[in-house]
Amino acid sequence: MNKIVEKQGNLFGALKLIEQLYLDGQISGFIFRNILKECDNEIDITVFKCNSDDLQKGEAEVCTE
Repeated sequence: MNKIVEKQGNLFGALKLIEQLYLDGQISGFIFRNILKECDNEIDITVFKCNSDDLQKGEAEVCTE
């Protein structure tokens, strides 16, 4: 059980780093969404933001499209 929690924690951390690359404009939105879709069975992806323009306005949407 402990290894499962550790794996999910590592995956979540990696996705948050990829999210930051997206927010910094280093990767495009469709690449970020595709990466999230690959991990949606293991991690709750609703906590990740997709639209950097909306983030600046404070109206960010989640990446579930």
